[in-house]
Amino acid sequence: MRVLVTSIAAVGSPWTALAAHPDVELASLSASYVDCGEYGVSRPDPEKADHRVFTAPVYPPRPYVYSRYLSGVAGALRQFRPDVIFAVGEPSEIGVAQVMAIARRVTPQARRVLFSFENVLRDWSGFPKVLRGWAERTTIPHLHAAVACTEGAKTVLVARGMAPERVRVIPPGVEPERFHPGDEAELHDRLAPDGRFLIGYVGRLVHEKGVDVLLRAVASLPDAFRLCLIGAGPAEADLRALGDDLCPERLNWLGRVEQSQMPAYMRAFDALVLPSRSIPAWQEQFGRVLVEAMMSGTPVIGSSSGAIPEVIGDAGLIFREEDSEALANTLVCLRDDDALRGQLAERGVERAAAHFTPEVMRDRLVALFEDLLRK
Repeated sequence: MRVLVTSIAAVGSPWTALAAHPDVELASLSASYVDCGEYGVSRPDPEKADHRVFTAPVYPPRPYVYSRYLSGVAGALRQFRPDVIFAVGEPSEIGVAQVMAIARRVTPQARRVLFSFENVLRDWSGFPKVLRGWAERTTIPHLHAAVACTEGAKTVLVARGMAPERVRVIPPGVEPERFHPGDEAELHDRLAPDGRFLIGYVGRLVHEKGVDVLLRAVASLPDAFRLCLIGAGPAEADLRALGDDLCPERLNWLGRVEQSQMPAYMRAFDALVLPSRSIPAWQEQFGRVLVEAMMSGTPVIGSSSGAIPEVIGDAGLIFREEDSEALANTLVCLRDDDALRGQLAERGVERAAAHFTPEVMRDRLVALFEDLLRK
Protein backbone atom coordinates (compact mmCIF):
# COMPACT_ATOMS: atom_id res chain seq x y z
CA MET A 1 0.00 0.00 0.00
CA ARG A 2 1.53 3.32 -1.11
CA VAL A 3 0.50 6.14 1.21
CA LEU A 4 1.27 9.79 0.51
CA VAL A 5 0.93 11.98 3.60
CA THR A 6 0.56 15.62 2.69
CA SER A 7 0.75 18.61 5.01
CA ILE A 8 1.70 22.23 4.41
CA ALA A 9 4.31 21.84 7.18
CA ALA A 10 6.97 19.13 7.22
CA VAL A 11 5.52 15.70 7.90
CA GLY A 12 6.97 14.24 11.09
CA SER A 13 5.86 12.22 14.07
CA PRO A 14 3.33 10.73 14.59
CA TRP A 15 2.52 10.40 10.90
CA THR A 16 5.88 8.91 9.98
CA ALA A 17 4.97 5.96 12.22
CA LEU A 18 3.12 4.70 9.15
CA ALA A 19 6.50 3.90 7.58
CA ALA A 20 7.10 1.17 10.15
CA HIS A 21 4.02 -0.78 9.10
CA PRO A 22 5.03 -3.79 6.96
CA ASP A 23 2.23 -3.16 4.45
CA VAL A 24 2.94 0.56 3.91
CA GLU A 25 5.32 2.37 1.59
CA LEU A 26 5.33 5.97 2.82
CA ALA A 27 6.05 9.26 1.09
CA SER A 28 5.24 12.82 2.08
CA LEU A 29 4.51 16.12 0.34
CA SER A 30 4.85 19.49 2.04
CA ALA A 31 5.88 23.08 1.39
CA SER A 32 9.59 23.66 0.84
CA TYR A 33 9.23 26.74 3.06
CA VAL A 34 6.25 27.99 5.03
CA ASP A 35 5.81 30.23 8.08
CA CYS A 36 3.29 28.65 10.45
CA GLY A 37 3.20 31.67 12.77
CA GLU A 38 3.21 30.65 16.44
CA TYR A 39 4.11 27.10 15.41
CA GLY A 40 7.36 28.18 13.75
CA VAL A 41 8.90 28.02 10.29
CA SER A 42 8.95 24.75 8.34
CA ARG A 43 11.85 23.89 6.01
CA PRO A 44 11.83 20.11 5.49
CA ASP A 45 15.15 18.46 4.67
CA PRO A 46 14.60 15.39 2.46
CA GLU A 47 18.14 14.18 3.21
CA LYS A 48 17.32 13.72 6.91
CA ALA A 49 13.97 11.96 6.46
CA ASP A 50 13.39 8.23 6.91
CA HIS A 51 10.95 8.13 3.99
CA ARG A 52 10.61 9.61 0.50
CA VAL A 53 9.99 13.36 0.72
CA PHE A 54 8.55 15.66 -1.94
CA THR A 55 8.61 19.43 -1.39
CA ALA A 56 7.10 22.23 -3.44
CA PRO A 57 7.09 26.04 -3.21
CA VAL A 58 4.02 27.82 -1.88
CA TYR A 59 2.69 31.36 -1.92
CA PRO A 60 1.96 33.20 0.28
CA PRO A 61 4.32 31.71 2.85
CA ARG A 62 2.09 33.12 5.62
CA PRO A 63 -0.60 32.66 6.81
CA TYR A 64 -0.22 29.00 6.01
CA VAL A 65 -3.98 28.29 5.75
CA TYR A 66 -3.97 30.43 2.57
CA SER A 67 -0.74 29.00 1.14
CA ARG A 68 -1.06 27.60 -2.38
CA TYR A 69 1.43 25.31 -4.09
CA LEU A 70 3.06 26.99 -7.09
CA SER A 71 4.23 23.74 -8.71
CA GLY A 72 5.27 20.18 -7.98
CA VAL A 73 2.06 18.55 -6.74
CA ALA A 74 1.10 16.79 -9.97
CA GLY A 75 4.70 15.64 -10.48
CA ALA A 76 4.88 14.12 -6.99
CA LEU A 77 1.60 12.29 -7.55
CA ARG A 78 2.74 10.92 -10.92
CA GLN A 79 6.10 9.78 -9.52
CA PHE A 80 4.81 8.09 -6.39
CA ARG A 81 1.43 6.84 -7.69
CA PRO A 82 -0.19 6.59 -4.23
CA ASP A 83 -3.00 4.23 -3.32
CA VAL A 84 -3.99 6.58 -0.50
CA ILE A 85 -3.57 10.35 -0.19
CA PHE A 86 -3.76 11.32 3.47
CA ALA A 87 -3.97 15.08 4.01
CA VAL A 88 -3.11 16.30 7.52
CA GLY A 89 -4.88 19.64 7.72
CA GLU A 90 -8.28 21.23 7.67
CA PRO A 91 -10.56 21.00 4.62
CA SER A 92 -10.67 24.81 4.68
CA GLU A 93 -6.92 25.11 3.98
CA ILE A 94 -6.22 26.26 0.43
CA GLY A 95 -3.31 23.83 0.07
CA VAL A 96 -5.44 20.86 1.14
CA ALA A 97 -8.18 21.76 -1.36
CA GLN A 98 -5.57 22.20 -4.10
CA VAL A 99 -3.86 18.83 -3.48
CA MET A 100 -7.18 16.98 -3.40
CA ALA A 101 -8.37 18.67 -6.60
CA ILE A 102 -5.15 17.80 -8.45
CA ALA A 103 -5.33 14.24 -7.11
CA ARG A 104 -8.82 13.78 -8.57
CA ARG A 105 -7.35 14.57 -11.98
CA VAL A 106 -3.88 12.96 -11.82
CA THR A 107 -4.46 9.90 -9.59
CA PRO A 108 -8.23 9.35 -9.67
CA GLN A 109 -7.85 5.78 -8.40
CA ALA A 110 -6.25 6.93 -5.11
CA ARG A 111 -8.39 7.06 -1.99
CA ARG A 112 -8.56 10.59 -0.57
CA VAL A 113 -8.56 10.88 3.23
CA LEU A 114 -8.21 13.90 5.51
CA PHE A 115 -7.19 14.28 9.16
CA SER A 116 -8.92 17.17 10.96
CA PHE A 117 -8.46 18.82 14.37
CA GLU A 118 -11.11 21.55 13.92
CA ASN A 119 -13.87 21.23 16.54
CA VAL A 120 -15.67 24.57 16.04
CA LEU A 121 -18.02 25.50 13.21
CA ARG A 122 -16.32 28.54 11.71
CA ASP A 123 -17.95 31.48 9.93
CA TRP A 124 -16.27 31.95 6.54
CA SER A 125 -18.05 35.15 5.53
CA GLY A 126 -15.96 38.17 4.46
CA PHE A 127 -12.66 38.35 2.63
CA PRO A 128 -10.28 36.51 2.80
CA LYS A 129 -12.14 33.95 4.93
CA VAL A 130 -14.57 33.33 2.08
CA LEU A 131 -11.66 31.53 0.35
CA ARG A 132 -11.52 29.04 3.20
CA GLY A 133 -15.24 28.43 2.89
CA TRP A 134 -14.74 27.75 -0.82
CA ALA A 135 -11.89 25.33 -0.04
CA GLU A 136 -14.03 23.47 2.48
CA ARG A 137 -16.97 23.14 0.09
CA THR A 138 -14.61 21.98 -2.66
CA THR A 139 -12.83 19.37 -0.54
CA ILE A 140 -15.39 17.61 1.67
CA PRO A 141 -17.70 16.19 -1.05
CA HIS A 142 -14.76 14.50 -2.78
CA LEU A 143 -13.23 12.72 0.23
CA HIS A 144 -13.52 8.97 0.49
CA ALA A 145 -13.16 9.24 4.28
CA ALA A 146 -12.08 11.58 7.04
CA VAL A 147 -10.27 11.03 10.31
CA ALA A 148 -11.30 13.22 13.22
CA CYS A 149 -8.92 13.89 16.08
CA THR A 150 -11.84 13.85 18.56
CA GLU A 151 -15.59 13.38 18.68
CA GLY A 152 -15.93 17.17 18.56
CA ALA A 153 -13.99 17.27 15.29
CA LYS A 154 -16.23 14.52 13.91
CA THR A 155 -19.32 16.59 14.77
CA VAL A 156 -17.97 19.50 12.74
CA LEU A 157 -17.11 17.33 9.73
CA VAL A 158 -20.60 15.82 9.76
CA ALA A 159 -22.16 19.28 10.06
CA ARG A 160 -20.13 20.31 6.98
CA GLY A 161 -21.50 17.44 4.94
CA MET A 162 -19.47 14.29 5.66
CA ALA A 163 -21.57 11.18 6.15
CA PRO A 164 -21.07 9.96 9.76
CA GLU A 165 -20.09 6.48 8.61
CA ARG A 166 -17.23 7.99 6.58
CA VAL A 167 -15.64 9.63 9.64
CA ARG A 168 -13.49 7.72 12.13
CA VAL A 169 -12.18 9.16 15.37
CA ILE A 170 -8.46 8.39 15.67
CA PRO A 171 -6.39 10.54 18.05
CA PRO A 172 -2.77 11.38 17.15
CA GLY A 173 0.00 9.50 18.88
CA VAL A 174 2.67 10.66 21.34
CA GLU A 175 6.05 8.92 21.65
CA PRO A 176 6.15 6.76 24.82
CA GLU A 177 9.91 6.24 24.42
CA ARG A 178 10.33 9.95 25.27
CA PHE A 179 7.59 10.38 27.84
CA HIS A 180 7.51 7.76 30.60
CA PRO A 181 7.51 7.69 34.42
CA GLY A 182 10.78 8.37 36.21
CA ASP A 183 12.44 10.16 39.12
CA GLU A 184 13.19 13.87 38.67
CA ALA A 185 13.52 14.76 42.36
CA GLU A 186 16.46 17.13 41.84
CA LEU A 187 14.65 19.17 39.19
CA HIS A 188 11.47 19.18 41.29
CA ASP A 189 13.31 20.44 44.35
CA ARG A 190 15.00 23.18 42.35
CA LEU A 191 11.65 24.48 41.09
CA ALA A 192 9.65 23.82 44.28
CA PRO A 193 11.98 23.51 47.28
CA ASP A 194 11.09 22.20 50.73
CA GLY A 195 8.50 19.72 49.53
CA ARG A 196 6.19 22.26 47.90
CA PHE A 197 3.63 21.05 45.36
CA LEU A 198 4.81 21.78 41.82
CA ILE A 199 2.18 22.68 39.23
CA GLY A 200 3.19 22.70 35.58
CA TYR A 201 1.85 24.56 32.58
CA VAL A 202 3.25 23.86 29.10
CA GLY A 203 1.93 25.64 26.02
CA ARG A 204 1.45 28.87 24.15
CA LEU A 205 0.99 32.07 26.13
CA VAL A 206 -2.18 33.27 24.44
CA HIS A 207 -5.55 34.43 25.75
CA GLU A 208 -7.42 31.25 24.83
CA LYS A 209 -5.10 29.01 26.85
CA GLY A 210 -6.46 30.53 30.07
CA VAL A 211 -3.11 31.00 31.82
CA ASP A 212 -4.55 34.02 33.67
CA VAL A 213 -7.11 31.67 35.27
CA LEU A 214 -4.27 29.46 36.46
CA LEU A 215 -2.34 32.44 37.86
CA ARG A 216 -5.37 33.59 39.84
CA ALA A 217 -5.89 30.08 41.18
CA VAL A 218 -2.27 29.79 42.31
CA ALA A 219 -2.42 33.22 43.95
CA SER A 220 -5.33 32.03 46.13
CA LEU A 221 -3.50 28.90 47.29
CA PRO A 222 -1.31 28.47 50.37
CA ASP A 223 2.42 29.05 50.10
CA ALA A 224 2.95 25.29 49.73
CA PHE A 225 2.33 25.56 45.96
CA ARG A 226 4.66 26.60 43.13
CA LEU A 227 3.90 27.07 39.42
CA CYS A 228 6.30 26.41 36.55
CA LEU A 229 5.32 27.94 33.19
CA ILE A 230 6.93 26.71 29.98
CA GLY A 231 6.14 28.43 26.70
CA ALA A 232 5.97 31.78 24.97
CA GLY A 233 3.50 33.82 23.00
CA PRO A 234 1.92 37.23 22.37
CA ALA A 235 0.23 37.37 25.80
CA GLU A 236 3.46 36.81 27.71
CA ALA A 237 4.03 40.44 28.78
CA ASP A 238 0.49 40.82 30.11
CA LEU A 239 0.64 37.48 31.90
CA ARG A 240 3.97 38.29 33.51
CA ALA A 241 2.56 41.60 34.70
CA LEU A 242 -0.45 39.80 36.18
CA GLY A 243 1.82 37.27 37.85
CA ASP A 244 3.96 40.05 39.32
CA ASP A 245 0.84 41.61 40.81
CA LEU A 246 -0.57 38.38 42.21
CA CYS A 247 2.17 36.02 43.39
CA PRO A 248 5.63 36.59 41.85
CA GLU A 249 7.40 34.49 44.49
CA ARG A 250 5.45 31.38 43.48
CA LEU A 251 6.19 31.50 39.75
CA ASN A 252 8.95 30.04 37.60
CA TRP A 253 8.84 31.49 34.05
CA LEU A 254 11.05 29.29 31.91
CA GLY A 255 10.08 30.50 28.44
CA ARG A 256 10.78 28.11 25.58
CA VAL A 257 12.43 24.85 26.58
CA GLU A 258 14.27 22.47 24.25
CA GLN A 259 12.13 19.49 23.27
CA SER A 260 14.85 17.17 24.55
CA GLN A 261 14.34 18.59 28.06
CA MET A 262 10.54 18.39 28.12
CA PRO A 263 10.23 14.80 29.40
CA ALA A 264 12.24 15.68 32.52
CA TYR A 265 9.96 18.61 33.31
CA MET A 266 6.85 16.50 32.76
CA ARG A 267 8.16 13.94 35.26
CA ALA A 268 9.13 16.65 37.76
CA PHE A 269 5.64 18.17 37.98
CA ASP A 270 3.27 17.02 40.72
CA ALA A 271 0.42 17.96 38.40
CA LEU A 272 0.04 19.42 34.92
CA VAL A 273 -2.78 21.91 34.32
CA LEU A 274 -4.33 22.87 30.97
CA PRO A 275 -6.73 25.74 31.79
CA SER A 276 -7.96 26.54 28.27
CA ARG A 277 -11.00 28.73 27.62
CA SER A 278 -13.34 28.55 24.63
CA ILE A 279 -13.56 31.53 22.28
CA PRO A 280 -15.87 31.92 19.24
CA ALA A 281 -13.33 30.60 16.72
CA TRP A 282 -11.52 28.04 18.91
CA GLN A 283 -11.83 25.43 21.63
CA GLU A 284 -9.06 23.17 22.87
CA GLN A 285 -8.66 20.76 19.95
CA PHE A 286 -6.71 17.99 21.64
CA GLY A 287 -4.17 18.98 24.28
CA ARG A 288 -1.05 16.97 23.43
CA VAL A 289 0.60 18.04 26.71
CA LEU A 290 -2.09 16.14 28.60
CA VAL A 291 -1.02 12.90 26.93
CA GLU A 292 2.68 13.67 27.48
CA ALA A 293 1.99 14.18 31.20
CA MET A 294 -0.12 11.04 31.46
CA MET A 295 2.65 9.01 29.81
CA SER A 296 5.06 10.51 32.35
CA GLY A 297 2.96 9.35 35.29
CA THR A 298 1.97 12.93 36.17
CA PRO A 299 -1.66 13.61 37.19
CA VAL A 300 -3.49 16.03 34.90
CA ILE A 301 -6.10 18.70 35.51
CA GLY A 302 -7.95 20.32 32.65
CA SER A 303 -10.75 22.76 32.03
CA SER A 304 -14.02 21.76 30.37
CA SER A 305 -12.96 23.44 27.09
CA GLY A 306 -13.34 21.46 23.86
CA ALA A 307 -11.64 18.08 23.73
CA ILE A 308 -9.98 18.19 27.16
CA PRO A 309 -12.57 16.02 28.99
CA GLU A 310 -12.55 13.52 26.10
CA VAL A 311 -8.76 13.19 26.16
CA ILE A 312 -8.49 12.95 29.95
CA GLY A 313 -11.36 10.51 30.45
CA ASP A 314 -11.16 9.01 33.95
CA ALA A 315 -7.40 9.60 34.17
CA GLY A 316 -7.53 13.19 35.49
CA LEU A 317 -9.66 15.94 36.97
CA ILE A 318 -11.85 18.50 35.19
CA PHE A 319 -12.89 21.97 36.36
CA ARG A 320 -15.32 24.41 34.77
CA GLU A 321 -13.45 26.68 32.37
CA GLU A 322 -12.84 30.26 33.56
CA ASP A 323 -13.44 29.20 37.21
CA SER A 324 -10.21 29.92 39.07
CA GLU A 325 -11.78 29.07 42.43
CA ALA A 326 -12.80 25.63 41.22
CA LEU A 327 -9.29 25.10 39.86
CA ALA A 328 -7.74 26.11 43.18
CA ASN A 329 -10.01 23.70 45.07
CA THR A 330 -9.11 20.91 42.65
CA LEU A 331 -5.40 21.54 43.17
CA VAL A 332 -5.77 21.47 46.97
CA CYS A 333 -7.77 18.24 46.73
CA LEU A 334 -5.08 16.62 44.61
CA ARG A 335 -2.24 17.82 46.82
CA ASP A 336 -3.94 16.50 49.97
CA ASP A 337 -4.90 13.07 48.64
CA ASP A 338 -1.89 10.80 48.08
CA ALA A 339 -4.09 7.89 47.05
CA LEU A 340 -5.87 9.94 44.41
CA ARG A 341 -2.57 11.13 42.94
CA GLY A 342 -1.36 7.56 42.70
CA GLN A 343 -4.59 6.37 41.08
CA LEU A 344 -4.58 9.15 38.50
CA ALA A 345 -0.92 8.58 37.67
CA GLU A 346 -1.57 4.88 37.08
CA ARG A 347 -4.73 5.50 35.06
CA GLY A 348 -2.95 8.11 32.97
CA VAL A 349 -0.15 5.75 31.97
CA GLU A 350 -2.67 3.02 31.11
CA ARG A 351 -4.95 5.34 29.14
CA ALA A 352 -2.10 6.85 27.14
CA ALA A 353 -0.75 3.40 26.24
CA ALA A 354 -4.19 2.19 25.15
CA HIS A 355 -5.24 5.18 23.05
CA PHE A 356 -2.47 7.67 22.30
CA THR A 357 0.69 5.99 21.00
CA PRO A 358 1.93 6.28 17.39
CA GLU A 359 1.56 2.51 17.02
CA VAL A 360 -2.10 2.56 18.06
CA MET A 361 -2.77 5.47 15.70
CA ARG A 362 -0.82 3.81 12.85
CA ASP A 363 -2.70 0.51 13.11
CA ARG A 364 -6.07 2.26 13.17
CA LEU A 365 -5.17 4.34 10.12
CA VAL A 366 -3.92 1.33 8.18
CA ALA A 367 -7.14 -0.54 9.01
CA LEU A 368 -9.11 2.40 7.60
CA PHE A 369 -6.98 2.57 4.45
CA GLU A 370 -7.35 -1.18 3.89
CA ASP A 371 -11.13 -0.90 4.23
CA LEU A 372 -11.20 1.87 1.63
CA LEU A 373 -9.01 -0.04 -0.82
CA ARG A 374 -11.27 -3.09 -0.60
CA LYS A 375 -14.29 -1.09 -1.75
